[in-house]
Amino acid sequence: MTTRLAVIPGDGIGPEVVAEILPVLAWVQGRGRDLAWEVHPWGADHFLATGEILPEGAFLDLRDRTDGILFGAVGDPRVPDGRHAEGILLRLRRDLELAVNERPCHPLLDGHLPLRGVAARDVRITVFRENTEGPYCLKGITEPGRATDLAEHTEQAVRRLLEAAFRKAAAGERSITLAHKANVLKHGHGLWMRLFQELRATHPAVEARSMHADALLCALVQDPRPFGIIAADNYLGDLISDLLAAFQGGMGVAPSLSWAPHRPFRCGALAEPVHGSAPDLAGRGMANPTGMFLCTALLFGHLGWQEEAGLLESAVRHALLAGAASPDLGGHLRTGEMGAAIRAGLPA
Repeated sequence: MTTRLAVIPGDGIGPEVVAEILPVLAWVQGRGRDLAWEVHPWGADHFLATGEILPEGAFLDLRDRTDGILFGAVGDPRVPDGRHAEGILLRLRRDLELAVNERPCHPLLDGHLPLRGVAARDVRITVFRENTEGPYCLKGITEPGRATDLAEHTEQAVRRLLEAAFRKAAAGERSITLAHKANVLKHGHGLWMRLFQELRATHPAVEARSMHADALLCALVQDPRPFGIIAADNYLGDLISDLLAAFQGGMGVAPSLSWAPHRPFRCGALAEPVHGSAPDLAGRGMANPTGMFLCTALLFGHLGWQEEAGLLESAVRHALLAGAASPDLGGHLRTGEMGAAIRAGLPA
């Protein structure tokens, strides 16, 4: 069966970094993979021109007739309330039940790691961030003199995330650490602690511990080498993984893959770089497409294309080792030049 990908460039620098990955999809086709893709217009430009965010028919097509999504970025100052971002990206995460947001921190160069005495090869951390609930569930009220955000945690979503994290740890990762603030957030994070203790008992071979999130952040800055898998809710996982992006060279290098461990629909994964839409950089040719390339490698691996995933990761590594660098990495390559330098490392 043909593998169908949806490509949503979105806003800001999203279209620029996505443009660099489209030739990689053609490269995969040339290697004999039965792949088709379609580029979709959903984003701020389309919303402002038509009033459409993500029509129901388009969502159902993504859900039922697509195997994965390559997503650029969403967010535009022309839509200050962010309603289109909520209706596109957050809806896809929630309604496709993409409970796991996997964010690896695997630094490629010693020069990108701002920690004295720590080698890039010794840092291998993957954040498993719950992707559908927590403080990002967008439930709350605003009243005169008072505002409330509801952080919702359900056993179903927390268990899905933690089970996926324990499976990853059991498959060869060194350890798993739960980030929490159950000392203060006794109800929501208390649920996380209870389920974590339950799963730790059923995975005796996995080195598992829990840490208060503030202490964990301090430990990561002091020495990240002992950490393997870090599991966290949506909010803490976001903060921790953004800190870890600094160990990789910055936000432009950090990838993520959101996926459904229980695969309720045909579309079970969404690849998205961590950097966001960066509207101040849009149209200036300064965006770093590296994160988009590494996201695509994660998606290829999720689809079972391990060889192509490895070749794409190697192409990124070789380009960086050869000195390819966009402005955020201290170089001068424009977005297209950086993309071309990476693609040059792909075998014909």
